[in-house]
Amino acid sequence: MGAGLVACTAVVLMAAPADAAAVSPTAAKSQADVAGVQRGDAVRQATAQQKESFLTAHEGLLGRRLSGHSVAAPATIHPSAGTAFINKGNNQGASAAQSVSTAVHPTNGGTTIYTPTLYPAGGSCIEVTTVYTNTTQAVEAWDWCNHIDFEASVAINSSFVSKYTSGGAYTTQIVKTTGSTWVAYLYNYTTKAYDKLYTSSGNTQAGTTGWDVNELYSELQSNGQSYACADMAGKTFSASNIQVNLGGTWTAAGPGNSDTRFDSGDAAYDCSSRSYKMITPYSHWQVVG
Repeated sequence: MGAGLVACTAVVLMAAPADAAAVSPTAAKSQADVAGVQRGDAVRQATAQQKESFLTAHEGLLGRRLSGHSVAAPATIHPSAGTAFINKGNNQGASAAQSVSTAVHPTNGGTTIYTPTLYPAGGSCIEVTTVYTNTTQAVEAWDWCNHIDFEASVAINSSFVSKYTSGGAYTTQIVKTTGSTWVAYLYNYTTKAYDKLYTSSGNTQAGTTGWDVNELYSELQSNGQSYACADMAGKTFSASNIQVNLGGTWTAAGPGNSDTRFDSGDAAYDCSSRSYKMITPYSHWQVVG
């Protein structure tokens, strides 16, 4: 979501979801939309400057070219680290408590932090990502089946914090409902039910593996360190209670259904202060900038 959508408030919420209230992925689903969500053309226009960085970052993750955009500038990095979901043949969704902060403000216009970002295995149409740019703090849904663009966005502001966060995290799930239809939800801690963020159906461009990772796109400073390094310094980012839906049954991400195949390695982040740890393989990872 670019600056043209919703201005963020001055509420400061640090990203530290270790104490986030665990939410069951089988909790009730409301008929309501996520409060404040915007969708469609307004989102595509407002996030136009993010699209290229998102595609380029995912090329780095997937190790292949994605159609429809230019080659990234050589002085940029786009690493990833975290949980990779194995396609077991019956994957129907993923869920996680994702860190969120109103204290992350990238200073460089060429830097976008997509952390955490969740995409289920099994050919999902939707990825839900936490987006930080020099103008944006938002939770957004990217559509891998239609438009190949950001299609839903909700600002991380005081209203979002009060309804959709607990212990420094929001809980999201993306599930396959019928046929090739996928639905993304955010858990509303006020109503104790999942609200709808976005729905899409079709064939994905992103493949059938999945992920919940620390991903970013950053230019480099003259000292060789990334601009994102300074933006993330002293802040904690993590994903916890990561679960996968296999054949209709929710289970913790772990050996047998997940691994770390998308990890770029610490050096790829060009950040000497960064500390990353897989706390519980593969249901909880943490990064300290």
